[in-house]
Amino acid sequence: MSKLNPIQINQYLDKLFTFVEGLPMGEKGKEYIKFKFLIDFIDTWQFDDEENDFTIDEYLANPQNPRFIDVKTTYGIQNTTQIKRYITEFIASLKKARNMKLDNYLVELDKLHPTEKAARLSKSLAAITRAELFAKYGFDKVKEPAWNEQLKEILGSEITFAKEQAELLTKAPKPIHQPELNNADPLIVEELENRLAIEAVEYKRKVDELWETNKFDPTYFDTFISGPLLTEFTKALYERIRPLNNQEINKYLSLSLQQFKTHTPPKRHKAFLLNYHNTHWFPNVVEYKENEYDAKYATHVWKHYANHFSQFKEATEKVYNDFKAGLVGNSTTAAVSPIKDDNFNIFIKSFEYNYPLEYAPLSYFYQWRDNLSYFKKEVLSNLIHLDQSARKPYLNRLKFELNETLQHCHTSQEEVENLYSKYETSEEQLLRNRSYTNPLHIALNDEPPKFKDTFEEGFNPDTENIQHTFYNFHYGKTLKAAIEFLDKQAVEYSISPQVQPVLINKATPSTGIVQSFIYKNYNTEQERITDLLNSLKRQSFVDNDTALTNFRSVFNGKQVEKKIIWTGNISELAHFIKTLHNTAKKVQDTKQKQWEITINCFELADGTELSKDKLRTQKTPAKAAIIEKAVNIL
Repeated sequence: MSKLNPIQINQYLDKLFTFVEGLPMGEKGKEYIKFKFLIDFIDTWQFDDEENDFTIDEYLANPQNPRFIDVKTTYGIQNTTQIKRYITEFIASLKKARNMKLDNYLVELDKLHPTEKAARLSKSLAAITRAELFAKYGFDKVKEPAWNEQLKEILGSEITFAKEQAELLTKAPKPIHQPELNNADPLIVEELENRLAIEAVEYKRKVDELWETNKFDPTYFDTFISGPLLTEFTKALYERIRPLNNQEINKYLSLSLQQFKTHTPPKRHKAFLLNYHNTHWFPNVVEYKENEYDAKYATHVWKHYANHFSQFKEATEKVYNDFKAGLVGNSTTAAVSPIKDDNFNIFIKSFEYNYPLEYAPLSYFYQWRDNLSYFKKEVLSNLIHLDQSARKPYLNRLKFELNETLQHCHTSQEEVENLYSKYETSEEQLLRNRSYTNPLHIALNDEPPKFKDTFEEGFNPDTENIQHTFYNFHYGKTLKAAIEFLDKQAVEYSISPQVQPVLINKATPSTGIVQSFIYKNYNTEQERITDLLNSLKRQSFVDNDTALTNFRSVFNGKQVEKKIIWTGNISELAHFIKTLHNTAKKVQDTKQKQWEITINCFELADGTELSKDKLRTQKTPAKAAIIEKAVNIL
């Protein structure tokens, strides 16, 4: 047996890595392939080609054959025969992917007008010829001359045909191509079943192959189907109909809704077992023979799907109702539907979360600010033209997409303020009086550093942190501003009721008890209350189990249902209220009733009873600066 030592295995990996670096693909794709090499070579059970007296293809074709009871394996690749098979399979997969890419490219070309097709083909042929000329004069080399010859022959024949067509159609107008619904395309329920089969296979493989760190969770699919899968399904449904014309949308959604009647879980159980089997063995074709172990697992997945089946049907019905109300559909039917989504699409697309960043963070800030303004104008125009019954679905659709995008935001106001404090500046100075010496100003106006830049003398190691913190905070702030704007419109058009805070200087008639504070910016900047609560929790001033909804009620003028448990001492609580009400004036004036409100809203964790006299006479605590900084988040 030609067993390989670790040095030899590393040499093979280095050669494969070098090969991958030369592939015409993006960096993420290359990194993924390299990572897969490492896992396959070092941390995956592999078929032992030298110890077994049968091939892996024979085994995969019929794993239940008694001959294959004792299959020999190795942990990772350990001999040259395994290496040769692995590399052969990898090259074959690459060639298959390349051919599929060429097929797809030719299909896309067929959709173009012959003149455009000929121009596109000429550009591709020119690139091949240029590469060959470079190779001829020694500037570079063609990696696969045979493949280049095949490409030239294929594209050459295509361009000849395209030019002939163009000649015949010289006077014909360019056709406008719209994607059509192919009768062979799977409808939404079939796509949903396929997606579920893929998840079932991936989860089982993760549990089987990484069993030391991944234990089987019987509730996994209940959570996955009702959460991530339902969200993914709804987004995919909107994306699927986006390029279709209205006739095709109506056809697709009508047939999909009909499928929810014909493809119910009891009727599709056996079909899913077959689907799971085929997905498990893909790309190999293995005859389906039901076995108890796989059938039991697939049925477990299917039962969870059956429990949530109605949710997917309801989501599809909602999209169909939006379509009938004119809220989704092709823009060519503007005479029928007054809705315009151009500025909204530009706005939401600008939040495509590609980290690391591509441009200077401040360029994103200004782009988002301008896009938000155009988006607001578009919404106001749409609401004027829509019927009252159509306004709520329209606003809900926008809010759904905005909230989906908002999940990428995780930076608080406090983190940004900490950065400004560290570099002795402010956002106002950054935007109005740029400094060419302040490291924070420089970082936010510069493009993200390249890897080599990090080794240059004078490079600020905090640059990436500055850029990402600023970017992510304003990413969330802009989205929240858009959502708050939509909420205001919902109130304006009587879609949602407006919450009227109770005046703080009037006691509740039934009890005579003053209720709570009123934060001056409660209706526009509630996210700052969230940041304040997080800050108080981190500094151990309030109980970690404090609910956000309960904490917000301290600032909306309403009665607090459950008092906030203050885990700091009484002098820290008193200073918090003094800063909030007297010094920073973040809340409305209570006419000397701030201590009554404090007693009504807070209680000390140690059980000490609060009184106006105790609170009023407290001295400044040691943590006064920390408390003031927290309050200034508001």
